[in-house]
Amino acid sequence: MSLKVFSKKIKIVAYLILSIFLSTLIIITFRVFNTFKISIVQAITVNYLIASGFGFLSETGNFSISSIPDQPWFYFAIILGFSLIVAFNLFALSAQKAGVAVTAISSRMSVVIPVSLGFVFFGDTSGFIKIVGIITGLVAFYLTSQKAKKNGTNKFNYFLPVLLFVAVGTNDSLMKAAEHFYITTDFVPFLSTSFGFALIFGLFVFIFKSVKQKQILKVKNIVAGIFLGLLNWYSTLFVLKGLGVFQVSVFIPVYNVGVVALASLTGYVIFKEKLSRANWIGIALAIIAILLIAHDYYFISILD
Repeated sequence: MSLKVFSKKIKIVAYLILSIFLSTLIIITFRVFNTFKISIVQAITVNYLIASGFGFLSETGNFSISSIPDQPWFYFAIILGFSLIVAFNLFALSAQKAGVAVTAISSRMSVVIPVSLGFVFFGDTSGFIKIVGIITGLVAFYLTSQKAKKNGTNKFNYFLPVLLFVAVGTNDSLMKAAEHFYITTDFVPFLSTSFGFALIFGLFVFIFKSVKQKQILKVKNIVAGIFLGLLNWYSTLFVLKGLGVFQVSVFIPVYNVGVVALASLTGYVIFKEKLSRANWIGIALAIIAILLIAHDYYFISILD
């Protein structure tokens, strides 16, 4: 094997590792926000300013911001922007209230929603093993969410993982629909525009809270938002780069398994999150479910 080929393979694997690490770090960051009393609304709003800005600055093609309203995916971007900020707030609350492991499972197992919709609307194949994978995933989600039921102080905390599951699944489904019907090579402008609308919706919430609850923009929240925005953008970037060199049905499952495993381990070791036998069984089933959904593909074949 030549040095050039070896370097290329290392680079490909790096995309996968970095996407898993940065996505897990986002969950951990939300968990830490609670310790430093960071305003979720302010940090997430600043985050989308950074993520959207990085997105538009990284677009090197013949794309003009003034042409955005004329794009066929424009209205999808508005809806996705709203869905993104709702999901990210639920992400933060779930990490703080339900724990890192449960949040990782809820967000990653939401893959069953776009996969299921793919059978109905996008002509995806629905083999027996894939269906078993979806059912296994739902069982895994139920078992891991039992931790939230025990630790939740109110009904909203109990339903947080469920709401996050639906929200992230909705985001993925909207992206899949936009890609299937409208997007060709302009996924980055689409995602950057969606981030931009998430920023706008976030500003409305921030202004409302500032007036009603007399909240002021604090420096620590801005710094936290910038850090979160960099994580958000670069995790998205490496996912996109990974999708460019791996088959989608290979990368997404392996990526999801990696986030679930790393986040669960981090929650257990660093944050001392207590996991019951049912939780551990749920984590194992989640990993199995994700692999079953992509049973026709083999990770190692990409590297040969």
